[in-house]
Amino acid sequence: MHRTLAALAALAALAASATAQTAVLPAALLQAVSATEAAKRPFAFDLDLVTSEQEWRARFEPNANPRLRLVAPTRESLDNDQRRAFDRMAEQMEGLSWCAGEGMGRVANIRLIREDESSATYSFQPTRESIRGGQARQFADRMRGEFTLTKNDPDIARLRLYIPSAFSPMPLVNVQHFNLTINCAQAPNGRHYAAETTTEIRGSAFGQAFDERSVQRARNPTAL
Repeated sequence: MHRTLAALAALAALAASATAQTAVLPAALLQAVSATEAAKRPFAFDLDLVTSEQEWRARFEPNANPRLRLVAPTRESLDNDQRRAFDRMAEQMEGLSWCAGEGMGRVANIRLIREDESSATYSFQPTRESIRGGQARQFADRMRGEFTLTKNDPDIARLRLYIPSAFSPMPLVNVQHFNLTINCAQAPNGRHYAAETTTEIRGSAFGQAFDERSVQRARNPTAL
């Protein structure tokens, strides 16, 4: 159960693309989204996933079938639960995750937190419309977000989603802490993608405590 909850929370956060009036968005953010959308193209890349229970290395090839292939360990060495978890990840993965993707052009309630000469950091609020996963949409109002926008050739350098207080997403389940941080890097097309995603979730389910941390890295993006 705790693995399912962690995966659901991570999916909810990564899929965030809240809706709002574009008039309230910083011009630099709109510029970053526009430039990213114009530069998007298929990329192959290596994917690493490290959790307390597994360490996977995989390869994503947009034109392959399946597009995401496990490199190590072998698929045959996985137990049934691990195999299903990898298959879900492969089914959901569409390619590189762009930090200033289309969804960031629709985020709600943007407020400036701090800035310096090179960047500005803003807070925002996801909404039910921002979440792709059907079950996860009910958690949108529990989450908050922050992103850091570079000022030179505007792009998102860092994205964070978290819950400010504990909540119960379902009976007998309590999430005390959730934090997802995306550190971005530049792809060959010049735009930033999610190079490292760290997810932390802590709570209890059906009387048992859980405390999980996962790190996912996308490396070596190569344009086709």
